[in-house]
Amino acid sequence: MTTQADYLEQLTPENAAVLFIDNQTTLTLGVQSIDLTVLKTNIEGLARLARMFELPVVLTTTGGGADGASGGLLKGITDAFPEADIVNRTGILNAMDDPRFAAAVEATGRRKIILSGITTDFCLVYPALSLIAAGYHVFVAVDASGSWTSGINDAALQRLIQAGATPTNVQSIFGELQNSAMNADADTAKGRLPQIMEWLGSYTPAPSIIGENFAAQQA
Repeated sequence: MTTQADYLEQLTPENAAVLFIDNQTTLTLGVQSIDLTVLKTNIEGLARLARMFELPVVLTTTGGGADGASGGLLKGITDAFPEADIVNRTGILNAMDDPRFAAAVEATGRRKIILSGITTDFCLVYPALSLIAAGYHVFVAVDASGSWTSGINDAALQRLIQAGATPTNVQSIFGELQNSAMNADADTAKGRLPQIMEWLGSYTPAPSIIGENFAAQQA
């Protein structure tokens, strides 16, 4: 069971994992709860963030994956994790009901699970509820997930929050991970600044907030 102490504990590179659930090329085209370009940018940003902080990831598709009607995973995910296995499901709506996926999640050894999924009300909500029931602390990356309408998406998020999930977003995830990394090992965290600057410059909608001297000021 997730306790109050669990909710207050921040994400760290040592306690978190990311699950990308059915973020597929054709399936994503039906999303209307968020601008499609913004959604894809956020999903890619989360994938690159997971790579940068060396978080374990679990990838899954529905409908047979690249060979099915829903298409393969978005390129931003597979580019970040070209070596990762993909659990291709057919007929199993809740990814956690697939023994291969459930085993891969358990194998991460992490109890804080960040979710990105399409759609929020279908592919994401079912495994999220199963993860919560199993005692995981679930974080939903709301800006890296989406559904057919804003109303449908909001209802799914409300259900998940009611069940104990924590809503968050990609930039907030970055902030928690970097802050935790600085507290644990400042030299290593500062050594990651060039990667961070490159990530911020390609991901944030307002790169001007960074400023030319930002990295030097943080060193």
